[in-house]
Amino acid sequence: MLDVHQLKVLTEVARTGSYTAAASSLGYTQPAVSYQMRRLQQAVGTPLVTRVGRGLQLTETGRALVQHADAIFSMLRAVDQEISSLVARGGGLVRIVAFQSSCVTIVPELIARLRQGHPGVRVTVVQAEPVEARHLIRTGEADLGLLCNWENEDLPDGEATMRRVELMTDRRCVLMTEDDPLAAQDTVDLAELAGRDWVMESFRDRFLAACTNLGFEPRIAATVDDVSAIQALVASGLGISLISEMALSAHLAPGLVHRPLRRWPRRRTYALLWPDMAAVPAVATVLQEIRTIACALHDRVGGPPH
Repeated sequence: MLDVHQLKVLTEVARTGSYTAAASSLGYTQPAVSYQMRRLQQAVGTPLVTRVGRGLQLTETGRALVQHADAIFSMLRAVDQEISSLVARGGGLVRIVAFQSSCVTIVPELIARLRQGHPGVRVTVVQAEPVEARHLIRTGEADLGLLCNWENEDLPDGEATMRRVELMTDRRCVLMTEDDPLAAQDTVDLAELAGRDWVMESFRDRFLAACTNLGFEPRIAATVDDVSAIQALVASGLGISLISEMALSAHLAPGLVHRPLRRWPRRRTYALLWPDMAAVPAVATVLQEIRTIACALHDRVGGPPH
């Protein structure tokens, strides 16, 4: 794939007639220009310039590439003008990737707030677990992500160079029918749940490891990744479940109650983006609205806000 920066070097070499003059014009060193030209010629697969006396001359391929480069730069200038105009009006598109619980809590409220207060800002949303979401942000396929991990976990791989904005924490809760004997307790210990049937999500390695450490193997009656389906199955009496407070704050089916799980780390919800993206007005607007929503949600699910 051709590199725009290398094309810029080529057009300046064509204009000035030498690597030294092109370097001076661009503010580069002469070796840097030589390097960029070598890379471009390797990418194209043929020489783009030849030496004629003390100067340089474009080959036929070089001349054709400069013509295309001029067209590319013209298009980029037009795009820049259009985007600048859009930004000046406070608008723009922000591509969001978010985990399931945030898709039923933070994201719907975000969209409502944008429509009311920032109608020029539009969003698209993709639901993904944190590993996939992190990849989409790193590769530029998403502008901003809503991710989560546990308080006692290290910083995930791939986030050290990115901007991470802490939003809120919530607890893991036992979901049960309101007539369950444990419903009378304020909190529940996992050890009390040995011998119970479970309705669980696919991602349950931490849960299984905790059960093993306590000396029992949970009986998984159903594996379901949809919160509404989990609640319906628990309400039917098939088993109990573990669900985050965030997800339960969006909807709790009649006849069900939830109790926080004792001695279980809180889950952290955070926004992830490249540092430069935070300077884009539309992204900054979305991020600020998300922080406001998360702060209020954190108050509702318990504990002081961040």
